[in-house]
Amino acid sequence: MCADKPVAFVIMPFAKEFLSGFSDIIKPAAERAGLACLRADEEALGHIHTDLFERIFDSPVVIADISGDNPNVFYELGVVHSLASKTITIAREDFLSKVPFDIAPYRVLVYPRSPSELADEKEKAMYGAAVEKVIQQLSSELLRVIQNGEVIPNPIQDFIKGRSPLTSIETQYIDKLSANFEEELLRQTKNKVIHVGLTGAHFTTILTGYLESGERNSPLFVQYLLLDPANTKGWEFVYLLREGKNAEETELSDFIEENRFTIEKTTKVIKRLQDRYPLFTAEVSYYSGVPLFWAYVMDENRVIVGHLALNRISSLNLPVYVFVREDQKTSAMFAYYTSTINSLMVK
Repeated sequence: MCADKPVAFVIMPFAKEFLSGFSDIIKPAAERAGLACLRADEEALGHIHTDLFERIFDSPVVIADISGDNPNVFYELGVVHSLASKTITIAREDFLSKVPFDIAPYRVLVYPRSPSELADEKEKAMYGAAVEKVIQQLSSELLRVIQNGEVIPNPIQDFIKGRSPLTSIETQYIDKLSANFEEELLRQTKNKVIHVGLTGAHFTTILTGYLESGERNSPLFVQYLLLDPANTKGWEFVYLLREGKNAEETELSDFIEENRFTIEKTTKVIKRLQDRYPLFTAEVSYYSGVPLFWAYVMDENRVIVGHLALNRISSLNLPVYVFVREDQKTSAMFAYYTSTINSLMVK
């Protein structure tokens, strides 16, 4: 095995009857794709689970041979499915009918039995051509994962993606928000939400509709962090984002005045909502400097952050991250955004 090559990690039964699948198909396909190929039993293992999990986690692609209904293989397959969408599943042809219903809807690459297991002479004669076809298919799939970052669907990752990003236990990257995102955010918030924005107008419209629906029967505190109307440099930057050019003095003055009026209107609406709904309280603060992102913080456990857009509705078409406090993989990013937002609240 070449140390400088990426590794295709193979999970498979170690029984002698399945070794031809590895030697005749899996290994040649990996080598054709420029990969080193490694089975768990080929390493001198320390703590078997630790080393196994490290290989599964670190390898850019995993090949899972599910022939033989081996419980260890299915356990390892479940582990890699829970971590990523990088598993190419294969099975010997005589086990295809035994693929469990959980993964049956997903692609399984089929390879032929070895000549020693075939009684039909015609099948034996065709073995070489059949193997070459599978090697080419597997090699092509490996290259798509390694070179193009192709995502291979699996039931666990599909389930995670199908869940609301506001309830997922893992950090998520979302191409764009759903149209009812803010409504769902307010429903899922237990006590407190921080909104970092420009004028707060769009969110306040959503908030008004939510409170008027009578759906909320527990206290809700909203902390607004809006761009200071006196922050000329900040609004100059926002104008540049919106118009794609620097503002003339008169244009900038009118632009700031227009947004100052919107912020005043927002604060008046918030005041009326507090008077009308005893369970709702809010506070409006202002921050200075150049606004680089908009954000929501839910109960100090989840940060939703996205690209800045002057009109919050247009942000629905921009990429968004949802950082979750419990997700250790992104704890540094969660800490960065929460500390940045906290610093904005310092008057």
